[in-house]
Amino acid sequence: MERIIDWNAYIEQWSRSAVRLQSIQSYHAQHGAVPDLSEFEAHTGFFFILTHGEIGVRVSGEFVHCRSPYIFYGGENKNTIFEVPGHDQEWAGYLVLYTFLPVSSEGQERLTHSYGFTPNAMLPIQEKCEAMERHWNSNELLDRLQAQSLFLPMVYEVLSQNLQTLAHTESAKINIVTDAIKYIKANYMESITAEKLAGRYDCSTSYLSRLFRNQIGLGPIEYLIHERIHRAKQLLLKSDARIQDVASKVGYADVYYFSRLFKKHTGRSPLQFRAEYQQAAQVQNNPLHGLESSIVSPPFDSHNENESYYQLSEEGDTSMFRFSRPAFGAMMVLCTSLILSACQASNSTGGAAAAQEPASQTATATASDSTAAETRVYKHLKGETAIPVHPQRVVSFFHLGELIALGVKPVGTTTYVLDNPHISDKTGITDIGIPPDAEKILSLQPDLIVTTPALAEIVEGGYDALSKIAPTIVIEQNNEPIKDIEMFGDILGKQEEAKQWNEKFKAKIAEYKAKISPYVRADETFSILNVRPDALFVYGDTNMGGNIIYKYLGLKPAAKVESDVIHGETWEVSSEVIPEFIGDHLFLAVNKGAEDKLKDVQKLVDASPAGKSGHVYSIDFDQFLPSDPIAVEKQLDIITDLIIGDGR
Repeated sequence: MERIIDWNAYIEQWSRSAVRLQSIQSYHAQHGAVPDLSEFEAHTGFFFILTHGEIGVRVSGEFVHCRSPYIFYGGENKNTIFEVPGHDQEWAGYLVLYTFLPVSSEGQERLTHSYGFTPNAMLPIQEKCEAMERHWNSNELLDRLQAQSLFLPMVYEVLSQNLQTLAHTESAKINIVTDAIKYIKANYMESITAEKLAGRYDCSTSYLSRLFRNQIGLGPIEYLIHERIHRAKQLLLKSDARIQDVASKVGYADVYYFSRLFKKHTGRSPLQFRAEYQQAAQVQNNPLHGLESSIVSPPFDSHNENESYYQLSEEGDTSMFRFSRPAFGAMMVLCTSLILSACQASNSTGGAAAAQEPASQTATATASDSTAAETRVYKHLKGETAIPVHPQRVVSFFHLGELIALGVKPVGTTTYVLDNPHISDKTGITDIGIPPDAEKILSLQPDLIVTTPALAEIVEGGYDALSKIAPTIVIEQNNEPIKDIEMFGDILGKQEEAKQWNEKFKAKIAEYKAKISPYVRADETFSILNVRPDALFVYGDTNMGGNIIYKYLGLKPAAKVESDVIHGETWEVSSEVIPEFIGDHLFLAVNKGAEDKLKDVQKLVDASPAGKSGHVYSIDFDQFLPSDPIAVEKQLDIITDLIIGDGR
């Protein structure tokens, strides 16, 4: 059964062939019961979706052992037999049969190849199977038609996850936030909750929210609201559809709730928004009037993770941000304006004005232009891109501290990154919003855009749209200062500065290790606890001082912190289990408004090893949330002073 499959050609056949759902049946069986393909009508292929337990598939004598979650695809199935390894084993799944009319004999051969894989997320596939079966078993003809319409989306999800599995090894798993953003963009009109999203990735809602906030500065439900409002804007501008139809199309059954939410985040009702755009469009079409974008919303308030923890099962009203999204027409006009300005500047440079410049100034300008124009190929997560050797106008979506540490001030960055309290001089850095506003980025005329996968995904048009503005590279969000400084030294042509920074930082770590050594025994353990008004969080080795304490200073984490947080997915904990996570030393960050919550756990903290020995250190949440090089250096000073001061 093992054979090399040309997946591009295989997917092309699916897109070109006429396919039809033939049957779908769910199984929840035990005592040796298995599907029997001979019971069904003629078909040319099948998908077997194993959602629970184990089962075997034998194809032409070859045996495939399937352990849930697992997806098996079979082409010509005359010699396909299902077997249960043990007669006492219970299993569950779906058998989906279909027929197809290929466009060629070659296409028919491609679609008959069998294969199997373990999907990254079974839930979306399982949901589509459940809906398909429900409609297929209905007596209504429209329901049967609905079942047919759900078949290809299921195939798409299967093939998409199969390609993800092929592209990522076990050591390089998919980026959950990036994948969740894609899922929200594709399914924003459906009912999506925090629990549903977390279930898709087999993690807790708090863990998923932590990942979202750390990577894009918004929670998953906040981003869902953004996507829905943005889609509603498009529908309002591109059609004359009724407001209730627009609301329904973007996932809101209650038109009054939709209208209130829309006004909350745009400052205008849906009808006002549409009317203002139509009026502004007439103005923009008048050549006597200048450019004026009519659908860009007012800038929203900045967001930091220390604000109210937003993690509802369903989405709700939130005043944490406003949306900013450019009109496509406005962007095109702006692009044209910039191009014309550049052409005019070029023409004037070669005219009389240039002739009046001193020869030395002209030579200097020419040399400067030559340096700026010099490029090299940089390999990144999206491929290879020609970037300036010495970029002058950088827009960085996430890595502000890395640039500042190397003496480069970007022309723009995102809102929540700009909130970094450790960076004092932010003059000349434009807030491009969150999600990033493409029109603002374009107006900054960058010669390089640096983004992370998740932040690139939330820009309308994604990486391709950014690449049309300026050379764009997509890099990992490492949260490791030494590694990040080295990477940005290469990106910015500041290799020597990066080397010097890292050498100085490593020397500082060695010095501080020696300083705290007399005050900490080798067997003593450390923990980091964050108390918020409505939740308790234990931090690992990435931020909130964890990278300094555990990675750089080499201090020992409490056993439960190491197993459940650093090597697990625990983040939010209940009061009852707090004692299990507190070691001999505790760094405690209490958010504003969390005084009552602190009272609930104060007795537990006092009774812990750290509390009894007086090794409880108060740290400021805002100061310790960032993990960029500048922040980490200052956090290192604070942590060392706390330990030494406590020891004295």
